[in-house]
Amino acid sequence: MAFKDYFINFQQLVVNEQIILRQTKPEQDLQDYFKIYLDAEANQYYAGYSRPRDHEAVLVTIQNQINEFNKRRVYNWTIADSKTDKVFGRILLSDFQNKNTAANIGYFLEREHWGKGIITASITQVINFGFNNMKLERIFTIVEINNIASWKALEKNGFIREGMQRKAMSLPDGLHDCYMYAKLATN
Repeated sequence: MAFKDYFINFQQLVVNEQIILRQTKPEQDLQDYFKIYLDAEANQYYAGYSRPRDHEAVLVTIQNQINEFNKRRVYNWTIADSKTDKVFGRILLSDFQNKNTAANIGYFLEREHWGKGIITASITQVINFGFNNMKLERIFTIVEINNIASWKALEKNGFIREGMQRKAMSLPDGLHDCYMYAKLATN
């Protein structure tokens, strides 16, 4: 299948018997995402946007996840409970580069689910999809240097720290240093 074909029908991924990675359902997921976005601690290291602060802004944000998929720019998965369909967070591949052989991975998780291995297991499924299905050669990201849980989840998945960028991540309180991580299909 060609790269663009993966954006015709959304590919749901099964993480384990409890967790699925599925397409966002804007109306259904609104309240769960609203709770996550309002939690400043859960989003303290998630850069690149202003957190939505009301239901209408959250709805626009999650509708944009589907729009970005349809435009073949971002593959957004909602991390959800496989039985109740409750939303725990989000994981994505974006910034496709080098003739669609490289992509950025990003994610966040509701605070009450931290430390349970959900992000580590979700990363595993997304990189397997990226390498095995989309035929990516490189998956990369930057992580704020104090976000230890995030860089540990990446390292458990075989990501290599390639260096540090000073003042490279814009967060609400200013510019932060970050580590650069990447995983190649061949390592």
